[in-house]
Amino acid sequence: MTSLRVDESLTMYLIIGATLPAALRSTLLGLQTHFPDKSWIPESFLFLPFCTLGTITDRMLLEEIDHSLRSICPSKPIPFTTDGFELSRRKDRITLGIKVHAPPLDHLSVKIGAAMQRSGIQKLKYSSPLTIPLAMVTDVPPLNVSQWIQMHHPQTFSIESISEITLFSSWKNPETPLIIPEEEYPFGVVI
Repeated sequence: MTSLRVDESLTMYLIIGATLPAALRSTLLGLQTHFPDKSWIPESFLFLPFCTLGTITDRMLLEEIDHSLRSICPSKPIPFTTDGFELSRRKDRITLGIKVHAPPLDHLSVKIGAAMQRSGIQKLKYSSPLTIPLAMVTDVPPLNVSQWIQMHHPQTFSIESISEITLFSSWKNPETPLIIPEEEYPFGVVI
C-alpha cells in the first residue's frame, strides 16, 4: 500500500470505491458544465463510492485493509448501467447523483463491507444505493433542480464496466473535500 499522508490540520478519511471508466468520467464532466450557476457545486472527483471507512491511523489496520481488498477482487470486470438521477440528503447536505444499476456491484459492495468489518473497522458507512455523486445542490431551490433533471433526464450512458477497486483518501477542509486515489486493486489478480 502507498504511504498515506498525515497532516494535523486536516482530517483524512478512507473511502473504498471505483474509479470510473474514462469515457463515462468525461461525459459526466461535460454534464457538470451544464449546471446553471455557481450555487451548484460540482463534485471535485467523479467516482463510485462503495463504503466509507472513516479516519484510519493504525498501520496494522491499513495492512489488513490492503490484504482484504487484494483477496476479494473479482476475476473479471463487472458491467453496469446508470439509472437516472437521484437526490440524497445527509445532515444538511443535499447531493445530486447518478444511480448505478448492477446487482454484481451491490454484491461486491457487501463483500467489501464484510471484509472491512473482519479487518477491524468499527464504524463502516455503506453507500447505498450505489450512486455516483455529481454535485452538491443544498442551496439550490428544489424547482430549479427538478427542471435541470427533467432537461437532462434523456441523457443516456452506454454500458460501462468496473475493473478495479480503488482505495481513496479524503481530506476534508471547510471549503471542499478533496478525493485522492491512493491504491488500486485490479480484478483478476490472484494473490
